[in-house]
Amino acid sequence: MQPVKKTTALRGAKLRADARRSFRRHWQFYLLIIPPVLFFIIFKYVPMLNAVIAFKDYSIVKGIWGSPWAGFKHFRLFFDNPVFWVLIRNTLIISLYHLVVAFPIPILLALGLNEIRSGFFKRAVQLVTYAPYFISTVVMVSIIMLLTSPRLGILNILMQNMGMEPVNFLGDPGIFRSVYVWSDVWQTAGYSAVIYMAALAGVDPALYEAAR
Repeated sequence: MQPVKKTTALRGAKLRADARRSFRRHWQFYLLIIPPVLFFIIFKYVPMLNAVIAFKDYSIVKGIWGSPWAGFKHFRLFFDNPVFWVLIRNTLIISLYHLVVAFPIPILLALGLNEIRSGFFKRAVQLVTYAPYFISTVVMVSIIMLLTSPRLGILNILMQNMGMEPVNFLGDPGIFRSVYVWSDVWQTAGYSAVIYMAALAGVDPALYEAAR
């Protein structure tokens, strides 16, 4: 046992010496990575500890950690809720709908932009499709509500002028799914397309010539 312990201690001492040597040699690099590491620890990992709120009877006075434990009480209430399966079904439908629609559109947009040779038209399309990404979710929801309002929404006003009946876009469950998914596509497709275009830019032109 003694030789094994001695070997382990020597290995540990060597590792610590190598670490100190590496820190002295590359201290600028370690200094550079401190801010992003602190960012992830403070704003990403520490808040995850507050997930215990799901197992507590939360009191705003006592705080999360001072509130009494409730075990699986809230989970049982959720599972026993009459609309539990409706919520699960709607979540799955919207998730699948979003996956089918939102996944291919940025790829197709990136492929189309990659084939455009007119610099001005390409930049204009990129600007129009990329700009909504910088609009906050609150503003985006406000825009959608103004567009789809049953009485004052622009879409319903146009429909009434054409002799059609107004539609409650946000009140009809079937229509709301489409509004939810396509508004997200409108906001994020341009940004995702830029990422795909960056990947396409790294493809060797010789591969395109070989494909032709």
